[in-house]
Amino acid sequence: MTTLDRRPALEAVSTGRGLEALRPEWDDLLADADGASIFATHAWVDAWHRTAGAAEELLVLTAREPERGLLLGVAPFSVATRRAGPFRIRVLRMAGTTGAAGDHLDLVVRHGHPHVAAELWRFARQRRSWDLVDLDGLRPGSHLGRVMLRRRGDREAHVTRTACPVLHLPGTWEEYEASLGRNHRQNLRRYARKLDREAGGPVVERMVVAPDEVEETVAGLARMHQQVRTARGDRGSFADPAMVDFHTRVALRFLEAGRLRLHRLDVDGRMAAAISCFRHDETISFYTTGYDPALSSYGPGRRIMAAAIRSAIDEGARRFDFLRGDEPYKRTWGAADAWDDRVRMPAGARGRAIDLGLSAIRAVRTTVRRSGAR
Repeated sequence: MTTLDRRPALEAVSTGRGLEALRPEWDDLLADADGASIFATHAWVDAWHRTAGAAEELLVLTAREPERGLLLGVAPFSVATRRAGPFRIRVLRMAGTTGAAGDHLDLVVRHGHPHVAAELWRFARQRRSWDLVDLDGLRPGSHLGRVMLRRRGDREAHVTRTACPVLHLPGTWEEYEASLGRNHRQNLRRYARKLDREAGGPVVERMVVAPDEVEETVAGLARMHQQVRTARGDRGSFADPAMVDFHTRVALRFLEAGRLRLHRLDVDGRMAAAISCFRHDETISFYTTGYDPALSSYGPGRRIMAAAIRSAIDEGARRFDFLRGDEPYKRTWGAADAWDDRVRMPAGARGRAIDLGLSAIRAVRTTVRRSGAR
């Protein structure tokens, strides 16, 4: 029997202390994993567990080589308790998603050990304490999607797609700029000249590289983001104060690891815009941004986005990932279609009963809405 034929040693981690203990091994595993995502890093999951995900039960499953104890795989799950109508529901999720919305997720499986995925999912099912499975942001062709759907088929699983547009970067900024639509290219230049001319002080684009400046920049980004979003009638990503803490922790950890790309635009010594991006392998992922609405006539949001894309090209990245959401502005920057999956299905008899009940409630609500529209 070869090493690949043997079942790995499996273990469940459910505490913050246990999660912290995995940190060095997790990062080593991620560097040798298939299809790894920046949102599957230990830094992301740990920061989320300490802040936005503090109310959820951690369920991180590990698989190790029996002889040497080498970490072969990690299943970063969490279990959330929710209420929907008369139902109290326990839901299995990917850790690091609730509130934070990570993308391109999967089990973290060491290259050359695909059998580990099925073992991790089997172990998860043995420990089942949830009614529904709702795994959002799974990368196409994920290990997890494969083993889940192979077992359950299409009878109970409901799979939907989420747009995650991605920009494939050329070798130079000049080549990229020439690929943009004429109006977009001209607006970038016109707004930049206008701000430089009318700012009343220095206009500086820069990347935050000092730890003691990260907290100030993230707080400013969050404040500006909320000002813009609430003015539009949206809740905004930072309505929950825990999200500011989460982003600060993630930024500091990513800065330490060389993954943070936090850009800011300063006008006359004051922050006018900021954008938070992360690097993993050859991809820069754009996560969130904010700008001073008082300066909206100068296009600070466009300018800081251009700065982030230019920086990505200059450092040799191959992709600029706009992540989830099919907002039209992403196509303006040249992003092409890409997709993630969301897999939802009931677990056990109680889960099936709840799923049927929720489907009935949704059907009634849809009927009422349609009746009221007539």
